[in-house]
This record gives sequence, structure tokens and C-alpha cells, in this order.
Amino acid sequence: MVHQGKVQRWLLVIMLLAVNLPPLLLSSMPAGFALYFQIFVSALLVLALFIKVLVKVRGSNIIYRIELGSLPLYYKTVYTGEIRRMEFKRSNWASKVAVVRVRKGIDLRFALFGDGLFEDLSQFAKRNDVELRKSKDYQTLEKLGNKRLP
Repeated sequence: MVHQGKVQRWLLVIMLLAVNLPPLLLSSMPAGFALYFQIFVSALLVLALFIKVLVKVRGSNIIYRIELGSLPLYYKTVYTGEIRRMEFKRSNWASKVAVVRVRKGIDLRFALFGDGLFEDLSQFAKRNDVELRKSKDYQTLEKLGNKRLP
């Protein structure tokens, strides 16, 4: 199953407004380099609204993909032999985070995904004998999540 991460679009919109509102409120457009910088940052923030993060957990590997619309920006496949351990933590009050520590390269960090991904990663670790670490806070979140009403 393919899991899609949530993008904090409200934060990007606030940043876009912060970049563009001061010159509009002051009724004067910045000259020269400042104008080009403002346009460049605004364009990047608008593009960031269309970014998707996709994760697919298979039998022997994890596929991590970042796309802009349907154009792939970053693609990484991590096999079980490359994984040192998986760590599950709590991020905010009730947010879960999973970190896949790899032997070489950049570790994969999964935040703002649905609970289905964390369950799939946990089953993947058990199935492939990967070291699994869960913090006490994460275990508390798991217990609370199981007791919620549907």
C-alpha cells in the first residue's frame, strides 16, 4: 500500500503572505535585487504547495519518493540489509514519528503520515528481523490510539 504524507499547507500560505504583504501594505515595491528575491521566494513557496511524499513498504524494501505533481524529485529504495534499526518516537502532543536508520546515506524520517504507515513499518521490522526501538511516549500513543472510538 502507498502511504501519502501530509504537507502543512497552512504554514506555506502564511510564509507566502509574510513575504508578499509588507510591500503591499507599505504601498512601495522594493527596487532591484529585493524585488527579484521576493518573486523567487514566492515562486518556491507556490511550488511547495504541490509537493507530495509517498512511501511504499514492501516485503524486503521501503520505497521513499518525493514528487512535485507527478514529476519525481527524489527517489530512494532502502533494502533490509541497509537498515541498522527503526526508531519510533513521539513528535508533538499526539504525533508519531518513525526514523529508519541506514548504514550508509541519509536516514529516512517519517512524520505527518497516517497510522497505517507506522503499523506497516513495525510489521516490516518484525518480519525482516530489523532492530526496533519504541520510546515510552510512542508506546503510550499506541495504547491511546487503540482505545479511541471509531
